[in-house]
Amino acid sequence: MTLYPALPQILIAAGLILLAVAAYLAHLVRLHRCLLGTLLAQINLDPLQLPRSAWPALASGGLARLEYSGNWFGQPVQDSLGIAHNDSLPFTFQVLANNDVQLAFRLYAKTEHGELRLFAENLAGVFRLLMETAVHRKMEALSVALTEQARLTLYLQHDLRNLAQWVEWLATDFATASDDTQLLGIARRLKKSAPHASLRAQHILEATCKNRSDAEAATYSLASIIQSAADHAGISIHIKHNAQVFVRRDLLNRTLDNLFANVAPLLRLHPGVSIQVLITQVAGKVTACINLPRLAEIAQLTPENLFEPFSSGRPGGLGLGLYQAHKSLLEAGGDLSAELHEHDICFLLTLPTGEV
Repeated sequence: MTLYPALPQILIAAGLILLAVAAYLAHLVRLHRCLLGTLLAQINLDPLQLPRSAWPALASGGLARLEYSGNWFGQPVQDSLGIAHNDSLPFTFQVLANNDVQLAFRLYAKTEHGELRLFAENLAGVFRLLMETAVHRKMEALSVALTEQARLTLYLQHDLRNLAQWVEWLATDFATASDDTQLLGIARRLKKSAPHASLRAQHILEATCKNRSDAEAATYSLASIIQSAADHAGISIHIKHNAQVFVRRDLLNRTLDNLFANVAPLLRLHPGVSIQVLITQVAGKVTACINLPRLAEIAQLTPENLFEPFSSGRPGGLGLGLYQAHKSLLEAGGDLSAELHEHDICFLLTLPTGEV
C-alpha cells in the first residue's frame, strides 16, 4: 500500500513544469541570441543613428524606454524612444570623447525582477559597447584626418625651405655680381623662374597664418572683420549694427573663413541672395547672428550634424570647415552654435568684449 497515492501525479506535474520552464528559458536564450546578432550587425552605423536603429531589438529584449542627451561636437542633442518609464531603476552610462562628445544614456527595463531584467541588462551592456565603439571610430577618423593635415604641413615647410633657398641664392648672385653683364644674366634667370616662385609663395601664404601679430588678442570692429571675410569669400552681405570685440583676430578670421567657405560656392549659383547679419551687445558679450539661406544643396544636414567632422552639405566637401570654425571660436574665448529653420540657418557667434 502506497503512503502517498498522489505522488506519481505530483512527480509528473513537477516534471512537466520543469520541462515548460526549460522550454521557456531555451526560447528566451534563442531570442536573446537573435537580438544580439541584430545589434552587432549595426556596428558600422553612425553614432547618432545607432539608438533609433537599435531600438526595435532593445524593445524586443525587455527594454521599455531609451533616453539620451548631451553635446555632439558643440550642438546639444537629445532623443527618447519607447513608452514613459515607470519607477524602475534605469541602466545609465556615459559616452565621452575629449571635449567634443558628451552623451548620457538611460535605459529602463520593462520589469525589475527575474530573467527578463537580466536579459535586458545584458542587451543594454551590448548597446553601450556599440555606442562607445562607434564614437571612438568617429574620433579615430578625425585623428587620422588631423594627422594627414600635419603631414601636409610638413610638405609646406619643405616648400617654404625651398623658396627661402631660392631667395638666398638670388640675393647672393645679385650681391656678388661685378658688372652689368652679370646683373643682366641674373635678371633673365629671375624672369624665367619668377612665375614658379610666385606660385609657390602664393600657395604657402594661403596655407599659413597671414600675420604673426594676430596671435595676440586685441579690440576689433566685429562688423569690419565680418565684412572683410565676406569680401574675401566673394559673397554679398548686409550687416546691421556693430560692436567692439576683444579677440585673437586670426582665430576669428579662421572661423569666418570656414563658415563662409561652406556656402560661398553655393551662393555663386544663386545670384541675388545675400547674407544677413545682426550684431547685438548684452552684458559684456557680443553676439552676431549670421543668417545663411538654407539652400537645397545643404538642406539634408540635421542640426546635430552641423559641426560634426566629415558631415558635409556640399558635394565634394570634406566636412571639416564648420568643425574647425567651432573649435577656432572656442579657442578664441567665444562660442558658435546654430539653429536650422525652414528657409535659413542661423549661426550665432558669441564673443567677449574685453570689458570688466
